[in-house]
Amino acid sequence: MLVKQILLMLIIIFLNLETRDLKKGKDNHYPYIVDGAGRGMIDDLCDFELKNIIEDIDIKGIMSGSNALFYSIIKEVQNNPDFLNIDYLYNSTKEELKKVFNAVSGEISLFNERYNNFKETVTFIHDNNSFYNYLYSFKSDIQLEQYIINNLSSFDDKSEYKNHIIHFNKRANLLVNDLYHISKTIRENIGNVNNLTGCADYGIPRTLRDYGILEYAHKLQELIDNEKEILHDSEMEIEIRANMLYVIELIKEGLKKKNIYINSVELDNIIWLMGKKNQDRKSISHHTITIFY
Repeated sequence: MLVKQILLMLIIIFLNLETRDLKKGKDNHYPYIVDGAGRGMIDDLCDFELKNIIEDIDIKGIMSGSNALFYSIIKEVQNNPDFLNIDYLYNSTKEELKKVFNAVSGEISLFNERYNNFKETVTFIHDNNSFYNYLYSFKSDIQLEQYIINNLSSFDDKSEYKNHIIHFNKRANLLVNDLYHISKTIRENIGNVNNLTGCADYGIPRTLRDYGILEYAHKLQELIDNEKEILHDSEMEIEIRANMLYVIELIKEGLKKKNIYINSVELDNIIWLMGKKNQDRKSISHHTITIFY
């Protein structure tokens, strides 16, 4: 069962989707998916919570955020138990996967890239009989993360900035953290996830800006507020992500001085949840088209 949980988690993180409020379709019609950035499911939701989400959506016909993504995948597993069989996934076609996620526009943006990521992941697992043994063999969070990055290029999230390589690895961080929480063996082997950074994406910079912690230069502020695209790997995008991670480390060090100890991933998640619950949210996220977050 744990193997299937890990496989399900890989599917969710490789898709990296976020959804908006949508109406439930009829019968076995899956909810429409709108593209964006998602977060991990394991550290936020336990089994009974997922069950409650599904039942609530079935009754009310309304879903929002990552719930719609979970709903789509879990309903597919319910209707097609083979969906978590690695041989089935290995032979699955683009059209079969597309049917699981019906986008409002007809197709999820960057779907071809996401499908290629999916095929890379399932092919590596399918062809590597020692995959799970390796997952259970590492003794630190960094070793586990490096294994993922070295073997799955879609998790190798890095950018070049003024002749320096900046490693963000948002999805790899998220995956290691989720593996740590769902697998007792991995948790006992690596001990903690204290070496991981935060998860540099859209949500945290927006929340930090809402609270007056992160300020943008006038030109960047205008671009974001007018919903202009910030190109992936541009200096602006890299600086947004890097400064977000730097702020998390500053907050963590400030808390440590007050004898409050928390790792970067936990702090990241708290700030992300603050942003989700903030009813007075004024800022909007920067708009970058990317598969990495």
